[in-house]
Amino acid sequence: MAYVNLFGIFHEKQDGGLATFPVSDAPRILILGTSESGQGETPYIVGRSQEAAVEFGTVGTLIHGMYEVMQGGGENIVLFRVGATAAVLSGIGVAGETGGITITTVEQDASAEDSYSLYWDNSVHRLVVKNVADGYVVYDRDFDDVSPTTDLEEVFVTGTYGAGGADIGSASAFLTFAEAAEDDVGLVSGTDGAMLSRMKLFERLHSAYKLLENEQFDHIYAVDTYVDEKNIVEGTTFLASPSVVYPVVGSADDILLYYYAEESDGELLWWWRQDRESGPADIYPVGRQTTTPGGVTITTALFTEANFGYQLADFCYRLSSNQTEVLGTIGMRGPLSFSLKDLSNWIGKKPAYTQGSEGLTIESQGDNGTGLLGNKFMAGKNNYREGEAYGGLVATDTGTLGGVELKDRGGLPIDIGAYISVVGQWARCYNPFNTNGLGYITNLAGVYTGFVASLDPKEAPTNKVVPGIRLVNRIGNDKLDDLAGMRYIFCMDKPKGTVVCDAPTAARPASDYRRLTTVRIVKAVVDAIRIAGDPFIGQAGGSAQKAGLQTAIDSALARLMKGGYLSRSDSKITQTQAEKAAGFATVELTLVPAFELRQINLIISLSTE
Repeated sequence: MAYVNLFGIFHEKQDGGLATFPVSDAPRILILGTSESGQGETPYIVGRSQEAAVEFGTVGTLIHGMYEVMQGGGENIVLFRVGATAAVLSGIGVAGETGGITITTVEQDASAEDSYSLYWDNSVHRLVVKNVADGYVVYDRDFDDVSPTTDLEEVFVTGTYGAGGADIGSASAFLTFAEAAEDDVGLVSGTDGAMLSRMKLFERLHSAYKLLENEQFDHIYAVDTYVDEKNIVEGTTFLASPSVVYPVVGSADDILLYYYAEESDGELLWWWRQDRESGPADIYPVGRQTTTPGGVTITTALFTEANFGYQLADFCYRLSSNQTEVLGTIGMRGPLSFSLKDLSNWIGKKPAYTQGSEGLTIESQGDNGTGLLGNKFMAGKNNYREGEAYGGLVATDTGTLGGVELKDRGGLPIDIGAYISVVGQWARCYNPFNTNGLGYITNLAGVYTGFVASLDPKEAPTNKVVPGIRLVNRIGNDKLDDLAGMRYIFCMDKPKGTVVCDAPTAARPASDYRRLTTVRIVKAVVDAIRIAGDPFIGQAGGSAQKAGLQTAIDSALARLMKGGYLSRSDSKITQTQAEKAAGFATVELTLVPAFELRQINLIISLSTE
């Protein structure tokens, strides 16, 4: 114990420093983006932002997305790097550069091919691979045996030797991948993927979502993706000739086309077309302009529209159905400039709706809106979903915009717009990504993701101050009202700071899930019941277990009611004899969420006395 009155330098030893970090109970936020380095296609849990910046570098979109989410208040952050590719060395143990044994690096970077060296002894069919930097053997196998004697899982080795192979290097003289490629061995170099074309980014995100189907997240933000990305469907011109090479990033041809994807030997191959008429693909795998490896002829019926917003909404819907309820955030592209003219054209005008027997519709092309207020997913369009007002994002049997729309048990379309928020606001952000203190202008989808995650589910972002931003444009209240009506997230300045105008989801106005608070409260209920019901999965399905499950569900609902999330709830477990035999049970829930207060209307009367 230190003295109370005597001078000196005192110390104490603090215990617990060697313990593992506790798991955060804050909402788990997944950020997908590109970077110049770092682990690829693997979730990276952010402990310290500085360490993450060193791991991935500041070139690309991933790290500035991280800082924006943190600026909004997000804490439990997971990064996922997309776009980078591994180095692949093929043709080992055979004549020619293809087939035979193939080495693929786990590392995904432009430097991956320089990280490993090898030798192949064709007389004894032995392959040895070393890590160049550290000098240790990462793979060693005699291919006449069943398995390798060493495999540190830094490289994937597939295939086997054939006829006509030659030695590559020797036990005393290992060759780098580049040196081996000079000896009739094929090499595909790794890439950083920090700057991807729009089509390539769509492909990489698709693959990432496939890999993450069994993960659990609460919020998802794919950096630098927009609902209104330049798209051939909306009339943007594509000028490139058919090629296996993708357009240059940022060029006039860097847009989204119609696409078709097919899996071959564990790899997803992509074909892109600028129209849905007959003819070969415009972007295609090597040697596959008209047919696929599966023998499918490339026809118009195969191709469908590509859209980042639908891609995200569909992933969130599938993840919510199978794992845990998750919410996505995505932006809209910004105006050409923040001049009054460009700002006005960017916002645009609303469509002219016609009241019919089945609701509001957009009857003709001349009735379509323009700008944000005319986007077909948010406002509707005469040639989208039969001209239904407010468009919408609806689940399909294929998980694409070209599939047959699915309906729920009540016969209504499954509105997957309820799983995403669409942020239209652009503003100047101030966070550690910018080192000169002047800030930078960006869409606020990342900041909004972190901001929502920082709030209790029963709290709406509406009228709350967003930290660390400054609006670079002023939009009139009448336009903000129109934009909110189309379910966009925008901000406005008030004396207390910059606040969120409204917090809808992208669900159609007729949906029960058009309010973010409703969706988040229902998410809290579903997640709580999943936790309550998990111990009963795999147990005998007798009456005692059924009663125990009912009690667990009721207890979870009671806690949520006590916490102010629900005004009322009813639950009932139903199970037919056939369902009982098959191991199924249905929980029927009726919920009354604590709806947010959005407006206070004053009725004022004056009296003489």
